[in-house]
Parts: sequence; C-alpha cells; structure tokens
Amino acid sequence: MCLSADIREVPAQVKATASMGVPKLVIFDCDGVLVQSEEITLSVLIAMLNTQGNTVLDATRFIEHFRGRKMAECLREAEQLLNVCLGTDFEQRFREQALVALTLQLKATDGIIEVLHRLTVPYCVASSAPREKIEHCLRLVGLFSYFEGRIFSCYELGRWKPDPLVFLIACEQYNIEVSEALVIEDSVAGIQAAVAAKIPVLGLGPPHRHPQLAAAGALPITDIRQMLAIFN
Repeated sequence: MCLSADIREVPAQVKATASMGVPKLVIFDCDGVLVQSEEITLSVLIAMLNTQGNTVLDATRFIEHFRGRKMAECLREAEQLLNVCLGTDFEQRFREQALVALTLQLKATDGIIEVLHRLTVPYCVASSAPREKIEHCLRLVGLFSYFEGRIFSCYELGRWKPDPLVFLIACEQYNIEVSEALVIEDSVAGIQAAVAAKIPVLGLGPPHRHPQLAAAGALPITDIRQMLAIFN
C-alpha cells in the first residue's frame, strides 16, 4: 500500500533509516505529534503573560521557544523576561483557559489514524504534559482508545524532557533496547531527550522548522505518514 498521493516526497534520510531495520516500538510525543495543541495552548499562555507587565512577548517566537518544555520552567523564565511575579494561581488559571481553548479548537494530526492502523509494532505516547491533559486531548480527538494503557507522563516521573527518562522507561516497559525504538517528536526538548536516550528520532514539523529539528538531532518529516516508509 502506497502513501497517500498528497503527501510530500518521503525524505531520503527517512528511506535510509528504513534500511537499518524495523523498529520494535514507536514512541509518540502527544502535543504537536498526535494532536495539534501546542499553538493553541501556548497562544493562550503568551496572551495571558502579555497582560502581566510592560514587555510584550512575540507570539511566534515564544511559541517556538516554549514548545515541549516543562510549564513551570517556562513560567519562571517568563517572570524574568517580564520582571513580574505571576502569583501562585497563574498556572492553574492558564490551564483552565487552555482547556477551554483546546475543547473548542483541538484536532488530531492529519494522517495519524492511518498511521496507527498501519503500524504492526507496539506504540505508546510519552509526553511532558500531565496525564490528565494527555488523556483529555486524546479523548477530544478520538484517539484515547488507541493509547489507553500506553501513556507515559513526565509528571509521574518528576523529570521532564530534555531529560531522557520518560523514553527510557517506555523502552523498559516494552522490554526492548533503545536502539530498537523510534521516537516521533516535534520539539527541540523532545528531540534532545531522544538523542540523550540514544533512540532514533524523527522530527515532525513544517519545512521552515526542519533546520531547527535537524540541528537538535532528528530526521525531519513534514507529514506523520512519512514515518511509514521505515516500515515498508
């Protein structure tokens, strides 16, 4: 079965990766890989931050800058940039507003259902988000049944990407070597975590982000379905 005709040509590097052997486990990030949530939630965050001080954060720049990182770390940096104290309830208010925005706007990544139906090896999700958010996002877009019992959250480990622990734990749970796994990520922090774990990683994003994804250590792809070339 061929990839859909509307997908861009599969990058040569991904084809080369296919010759190295079929992975025994696929580890998906959630935000930005399974669901298109990063721009939604980070747009809410930056809009809220821009009401706090005299400095205005550029949305395009800081969506990229905060992508895939632990929220508490992003908020500490924002306090320094804005020279403000956000208060103990800021994160909770952000999560409440982000939840509303996600409920109204969230969509599954184009092609992910096709990928999950065609995979013949185990797969799971490993995310820096809290489990409740992961599950909520997956339910909103109809993906929860695919990942029920297959969710790894950094919040339950106390260590966040770019720390590799969440990926290492996933490999351990599936009883495979790290070299036998494949990570799909969209953020620099997530790619760095995979590299630190010594797991091959594909970086999903539009072409203008490919140099950044490659610099972090990933083989860039534009469409999630391009990863299927590794299994052909």
